[in-house]
Amino acid sequence: MDFKELLKRVSYWVFTRPKTTGFISFLLMLLLLGFLVKMRYEMVKENERREMNNVLGVVRQNFEQVLKSSYTSALTMAMTINDEGKPEHFDQVAKQLLDNNPSVDAVQLVPDGVIKYVYPYEENKAVINYNILSSPQNRFEARKSIKSKLMFFAGPLKLKQGGIAVVGRLPVYKNNRFWGFSAVVIRLETLIKESGINSIDNTKYYFQFSKINPVSYKEEFFLPEKQEFKHKPLLKVTIPDGEWNLYLISRNQNIVIKQLYTSVSLSLLLSIIIGLWVTTLIKKPAELQKLIEVQTKKIIKREAEFGAIFDQAPVGIAKLDTLTGKFITVNKEYCKIVGYSLEELLKTDFQSITHEEDLQEDLDNMEQLRNGLIDDFSMEKRYIHKSGKIVWINLIVASLWKEANKVLNHIAIVEDITDKKRAEEELKQSFELVSEQNKRLLNFSYIVSHNLRSHTSNIELISGLMEGIKSQEEQAEMVHLLQKVSKSLDDTMRNLNEVVNIRTNLNITIERLNLHDYIEKSVAVLDKQIRDKKADVQNLVPNHINIDYNAAYLESILYNFISNAIRYSNPKKKPLIVLQFDEEKKALSITDNGIGIDLKRNAENLFGMYKTFNNNPDAKGIGLFISKNQIDAMGGRIETKSEIDEGTTFTIYFK
Repeated sequence: MDFKELLKRVSYWVFTRPKTTGFISFLLMLLLLGFLVKMRYEMVKENERREMNNVLGVVRQNFEQVLKSSYTSALTMAMTINDEGKPEHFDQVAKQLLDNNPSVDAVQLVPDGVIKYVYPYEENKAVINYNILSSPQNRFEARKSIKSKLMFFAGPLKLKQGGIAVVGRLPVYKNNRFWGFSAVVIRLETLIKESGINSIDNTKYYFQFSKINPVSYKEEFFLPEKQEFKHKPLLKVTIPDGEWNLYLISRNQNIVIKQLYTSVSLSLLLSIIIGLWVTTLIKKPAELQKLIEVQTKKIIKREAEFGAIFDQAPVGIAKLDTLTGKFITVNKEYCKIVGYSLEELLKTDFQSITHEEDLQEDLDNMEQLRNGLIDDFSMEKRYIHKSGKIVWINLIVASLWKEANKVLNHIAIVEDITDKKRAEEELKQSFELVSEQNKRLLNFSYIVSHNLRSHTSNIELISGLMEGIKSQEEQAEMVHLLQKVSKSLDDTMRNLNEVVNIRTNLNITIERLNLHDYIEKSVAVLDKQIRDKKADVQNLVPNHINIDYNAAYLESILYNFISNAIRYSNPKKKPLIVLQFDEEKKALSITDNGIGIDLKRNAENLFGMYKTFNNNPDAKGIGLFISKNQIDAMGGRIETKSEIDEGTTFTIYFK
């Protein structure tokens, strides 16, 4: 019997026994879905185990971190003991340790096993002169620490001063002889808090913390919910520094079984439906065959149409696995946009090529899509091109296939809008530049108008007075006044001209300048003023600090700020001027202890032209204004902190 004959007989048997064929289909489908349910069951159990491992791992790391920091504290206290066996500066060192280490509640020094030193004292004075080596409760673990010559964490145990705590004891040796212990006390509530147990979602899991009692050899538990949990899903780790056991127990032990019931029910129902459907289908084989042929032609036609659109579309199109984000198929334009080949993309996922700043928003949208809360979404985001450059795209995502309201696959359509975003950014920068220039122009025009009008009014007034004067003495006096106004007008024009030069100088010469040396030059120029005021100028800028700057601007800026610090020194104090540099922020700070500035009243006008804030006759209100313009012209910025009678700090940030 050949294959064709066999196929014919099987077909005849199938089409003449619809109920039997339907039942066989039911069994096959049930077996297939049963296998899938089993796989899902194993996956859910594995996911739960991984989640519990992650949670327990974090808490364990926190425990170990607390113990490590406690060891550091105990070692630091041990180092305060001098060669004569006496602690030095115990309270000061202990206070600093507790301030810097929130996981430690108290520290102790225990010479010969007797607690003699404790901090803080008032809360713990009840334990002074307590001999731990003679106490049945403490001596076992204390001697264990001595024997191993390593730090050991005893407890949790009840404290004489009240409460329950873990006590870490580090054996200390002087001249090869056991001196005693350097100990840290960590209250149980502090240990639990620092371990992060309280921050874990207790609706799914809960923790238990235990230790074998060294006297009774029974396991003691120290956290709430001490009921029997051995039959529940749990994970356990041992923390060797204290011989503790840490348990993570699942509250929902039957949740996986419940999920399995649902899947089994759905599988059984689907298998029954398939069996009935096959039975019904077999009854009309001719009609079904004809329908299949018609539908097959439609599908082939639609696939051909879609394939042509997919391959020739001017936008990127990709089909992806919604659960993992992996690419299933990608068209040529998509590959062109991101710079990867089809083979490279099919081995990766969209998360790998998404800019990190846009990834979270994309993942949040995908989470809603995956859970059936939305059917589609759109957003603008950035891809990382294979070459490393940034590609802006407009993304449209829509679901393709759902199962139990969960989206399995989705389609992504992307349009390259990099040029559009670049144009928008350039337009925005141009607008900001024009706005800033207009603002400066208005401000400058106001300054020019105000200052020139003041001088011309004075000249006009003096000229009018001179017409009615006959005596030579009065004329000479008016001429003298006219000369003073003319000199002031000339100063004003020079200042305005300098500001114009700063703001219009587009070809500023930039050099590599040593900041320390330029500060020294400014100090040398101001040597007379410094000696007259007996000022102390401290240049703390390292010799290796170099900046890219205009030399004339840098000299002017340093001269203005240092000379101002000298000029406005506090007569009640010896002038102190300190210059420091923050290499990370590229910032120079100039701090003085002078008379200070009332920033609440003068913050807005601090760098204004001709703005002064004290009665100093030398104040002209031009130095800070020019320095601010020079810093702005170099692309930097300046910040000010000041208090009356305390001093001022100017911080210059270099580009």
